[in-house]
Amino acid sequence: MNMPLHPDKPTCTFNLTAQPLTTTIAGQQAEVLTYNGSFPGPLLEVQEGDVVTVNFINKLNEPSNLHLHGIFMAPEVDKPHQVVKPGQSLSYTFEAQPGSAGMYWYHPHAHRKVTRQLFEGLSGPIIIRGAVDAMEPIASATEKVLVLHDITLQNGKVAPHKGMDWGKGKEGELVLVNDEQQPVFSVPTGLLRLRIVNASSARYYNLQVSGKKLQVIGMDGGFLEAPVALDALLLTPGERADLLVEVTQAEELQLLNLPYKRTPVGPSTDTPEEGLLLAKFTVTGHPKAVSLPPKLVEVPPLDLATATGRKTITFGASMQPLQFTINGKLFDQHRTDLTAKVDTLEVWDIVNPMMMDHPFHLHTFPFQVVSINGVSAPFRAWKDVVNVPANSTVRIAIPFTTFKGSVMYHCHILEHEDLGMMGNLQVT
Repeated sequence: MNMPLHPDKPTCTFNLTAQPLTTTIAGQQAEVLTYNGSFPGPLLEVQEGDVVTVNFINKLNEPSNLHLHGIFMAPEVDKPHQVVKPGQSLSYTFEAQPGSAGMYWYHPHAHRKVTRQLFEGLSGPIIIRGAVDAMEPIASATEKVLVLHDITLQNGKVAPHKGMDWGKGKEGELVLVNDEQQPVFSVPTGLLRLRIVNASSARYYNLQVSGKKLQVIGMDGGFLEAPVALDALLLTPGERADLLVEVTQAEELQLLNLPYKRTPVGPSTDTPEEGLLLAKFTVTGHPKAVSLPPKLVEVPPLDLATATGRKTITFGASMQPLQFTINGKLFDQHRTDLTAKVDTLEVWDIVNPMMMDHPFHLHTFPFQVVSINGVSAPFRAWKDVVNVPANSTVRIAIPFTTFKGSVMYHCHILEHEDLGMMGNLQVT
């Protein structure tokens, strides 16, 4: 039995059962993997201050587990090394910390099985709500949660990975939004809030809404200080975005995935130059004036002069056999690769000398991006995934607050994670 962390606080309990299901996707019948018979899994929605228990039940034919991606929780609660055998269950209990309002998600993290279990369907969204969600005009915005996932179907099954799918990262032939191909959403005039999860194993989404600015109000698990207007936003595997779109009159809008070259061979052939249509929004109603929130939250700058540790993380690979490394080492769950001290600030350089992008993910501890190739980050935000472009260095600053224990860091192209591009950090 899971005892609440604080008996006087509100509690939420969710059950998530991983199981296969035969369903129809883009007109094709196929067996996929689901949580609670849903692809993607159900939305888990809680409030800051809630004590949350997620009970994971494994009804697959192989070991699995659950990673509550991006949530600030003790490493012994995250427990990504602990796998659940078929027919068994495991519970995760955490408090949704004050200031943690944002967009998160859940997916498997059983080493060497992550890629296929996620590619075949296992992922789902989490929202932690807080004061900003109750603030006008955000509270009155029309909100849509969009889980982006690509998949290839073949003979009633999810197509297997072959050959260089593991090297490049497999991109599915069908690009889905909430399990549909090019869905149409009906929305009223006013502010449209899009909360987007990149739940693909390897595909990057270079997002654009035709004819509109994307007003970015949040990335990963936190809000920005104020909206940032962008023409397009690159969302790498594992990243989340919280966007406002000003829709002041009746019209039809298109959410597009623009080409982006993440490997030497360029974007997939299914991404035309004008962009791949992901979803449509049919806007109805009378013309309506909208406003944007002038201030969201404080994102305090980190004083790098107080950093007590500096580290370099370097991505690498070998071809025969195909393996991916960090600092020249393949992942070993029994080895501690790096150490840090609790209640200190560290600066890490994530170095990518390779000819393809890699998204870097750190468990438990949110960080701020300091610079990319020496150029300051365009805005301050708390992140848990950052893209490291080919032949580039990204500098991040990490406050190791509150928690001690063993946490993981890895490339979030899941094929690369499963083939060794992962390490263990011990915070003492």
